[in-house]
Amino acid sequence: MEVTIDQYTSPQRQSRVAIGIILIKFLRMTIRSFWPILLSFFIGGRNNDSFGTIIGYIALGFAAFNLIGSVLTYFRFYFHIEDGAFIIDKGILKRTKTNIPFERIQTINFKQNILHQIFGVVSLEIDTAGAKKSELTIDALKKEDAEALRSFILKEKAQIESPETSSESVDIEENEEVILHLSVPDLFKVGISQNHLKSMGILFAFVFSTLNEVTEDVPELIAEELSGYDQIMNTGWVMFLASVIIVGIISFMYSLTTTVLGNYDLKLSIKQGGLKLVKGLLNREEISVNKKKVQVVSWSDNPIRMMFKMFTLQIEQASSAEADQLKSKIKVPGSYQTQVDSVVKAVFPEEFYRPETKHRVSKLLKYRLFFFIGLIPTVIGGGISYYYIEWQALYFLIWGLFIWLSISAYYRKRTYEVNDEFLKNNRGTFGHIYELTQLYKVQSVQIKQSWYQRRKRIATMVLSNAAGSVKVPFISIEEAEALESFILYRVENDRREWM
Repeated sequence: MEVTIDQYTSPQRQSRVAIGIILIKFLRMTIRSFWPILLSFFIGGRNNDSFGTIIGYIALGFAAFNLIGSVLTYFRFYFHIEDGAFIIDKGILKRTKTNIPFERIQTINFKQNILHQIFGVVSLEIDTAGAKKSELTIDALKKEDAEALRSFILKEKAQIESPETSSESVDIEENEEVILHLSVPDLFKVGISQNHLKSMGILFAFVFSTLNEVTEDVPELIAEELSGYDQIMNTGWVMFLASVIIVGIISFMYSLTTTVLGNYDLKLSIKQGGLKLVKGLLNREEISVNKKKVQVVSWSDNPIRMMFKMFTLQIEQASSAEADQLKSKIKVPGSYQTQVDSVVKAVFPEEFYRPETKHRVSKLLKYRLFFFIGLIPTVIGGGISYYYIEWQALYFLIWGLFIWLSISAYYRKRTYEVNDEFLKNNRGTFGHIYELTQLYKVQSVQIKQSWYQRRKRIATMVLSNAAGSVKVPFISIEEAEALESFILYRVENDRREWM
């Protein structure tokens, strides 16, 4: 569908589906604010008629307020294009007019929940570099209109940034090449290799925080439910094994479900301007990545993903120091080495992406980490425990041995590689993490030294870019100064623009 400037010069409303979308937003905010009261009513207050009546009236009042608010919000929301800028005029009692020039727009992304998908509409989000959240959001537009509008804005933006580019070349529709598509078996692999302990912690935190909001008798409640199993409970090992099995099953199912729902039908495509990521079942997202804005590409694995030969791919875009750093990071939870290589070659110069000489950090990093994380806790913990459990305190030596083996594995992987275009930072303990940074996009180079490092003539180098920072710790001061000079030289002599 072709979009012309005349089509959007006059203020327009969203699709009527936006009324339902806005209503759902209001309901979510209401439930999020008052869920402890509602939960306590359903669990403990149903026998109190007066209490139930009050809660009922409150619920009806909020429902009426939400319905009226969503209708008024829809009718008081307009958007249009004027003088090379996207403008939104909104507000019920207080009117707000937001004006964003095309050249400030960083990305235009789409999102779809179930209601969006049923009615064939999308939520359009416009991001600018430095914004903590989406600066402009249109709750519901027909998908074809949203795609055409995005195409028009990006073409106009390209014309503004590169006036020498002919309109014919800008109007050419970009071909997309799908380089990564998560199949159902891949989704299961990703789900199996997720951090299940983290998932379990989230679940238990939610359950116990909910119970504490409802009642203060959580210990008594649990004891009452388990009172019939006293004999079994007195057997410590049975209790431990049962807990491990339950924790494992629940965390696995939770991780698998969230992985499938969040990354269903994930597709990563390469186009001339960069990358496009589409994913999700219940909540569908479409995210565009401008390759000029990409600061760091990293990929990592863990012991389970190593068996599947899969990586978690992360693409970090430019963002200001005030912006939410998570917003600028795009994760692809399951990718193979060939797909990682395709992404790197798509956004960075292919000829420089090659293995280089690996430079190791000082062994002093290994010894210092072990001293603080392994030796001190082992000595102090073992010494204190000896007065209570005597020779059983020697079990603390297992902690020291575990830390030594872990740090040794970390040290073996802690290297960096550098050439005229890239710095590749390698690390990891039980898995591997690889970070690739373009040197000409580095904004500052810092050489940091603690009192210990000054005595040993070593330093930690910090490279800062528009997405964050990359650290190379415990290298000799001479090596750090030479690397600093080389990187600053590359920055000053490179004429490519990336903002």
